Amino acid sequence: MKKVLLMATLFCCTVSMAAQVARNQVYSIYLGEMRYSNPTEKMSSTAALGQIMRAAATGKATVQAPEYQEVVNTAIVRGLSNAYRYRLSERQAQFGDESEAGNLVADVNITNLAASSETTTTKDKNGKTHVSIKFKGEVDVDITLTDVVSGQIVSSRGFSTSGFSSSPNPSQEEAFRGGMGVLVNRISTWLNQTLPLQANIIEGNAVKKDKQKKVYIDLGISEGAVPGIHFVVYVVKTVAGREARMQIGKLKIEAVQGDDISLCKVQSGGKDIKKAIDAGEQLLVISQ
Repeated sequence: MKKVLLMATLFCCTVSMAAQVARNQVYSIYLGEMRYSNPTEKMSSTAALGQIMRAAATGKATVQAPEYQEVVNTAIVRGLSNAYRYRLSERQAQFGDESEAGNLVADVNITNLAASSETTTTKDKNGKTHVSIKFKGEVDVDITLTDVVSGQIVSSRGFSTSGFSSSPNPSQEEAFRGGMGVLVNRISTWLNQTLPLQANIIEGNAVKKDKQKKVYIDLGISEGAVPGIHFVVYVVKTVAGREARMQIGKLKIEAVQGDDISLCKVQSGGKDIKKAIDAGEQLLVISQ
């Protein structure tokens, strides 16, 4: 009898641990095709002459700049690498392999690398002429995520960013690099929204009057928790055998305090969160 109970206990523990791992399982992203598709057609000599004349008259000129593709590629790789639940793999995807379930291939198409310049001439009160130059780098990127096993498109998103560089030492490269930080953040945010982290509020911490100010969640180092991650808080109930969620607030991780615990600051909904904790309701948190 004791042996049976011991085996049952071990089984329950194993199932519990497996469920915890599956909750925030980390998947691989394989880098597929990365290409630059110049959207501009070859201009006729007449059209090219017209563009040159307009640039001379207005002080503005715009051209495609494929030489900065590597700068953009590096930012895209960083964005794909920064997601909570994905890791960029250096291996090639094994399409159709069932062991690859949940893994994705990212195909990248850069559709625009536009470098523009604007020259402005002014005179000061002493009649001295001053010439200033401003460069702008514009990038448009489409990224498609495909399921490795099924070959089906999971998600697709277009991103547009721009950066600037102006006097006294302007450069086109600085203009392009100026917008890359934004591109990195937008890509990683998209991935985090595609597959967010999940956890539960396990205990209240600081309270002020009738509002919850801080709480503990069951998410820590082992599942990739870091300070600064934002969460939406939901009350979870079962209605006719189905799970129903109602949003009641927001949190941010303030300190990671162990493998499976973090202290969070309540950013909104403190009153409702306190009521739910006091009532013993299940509170699910999902990263934004």
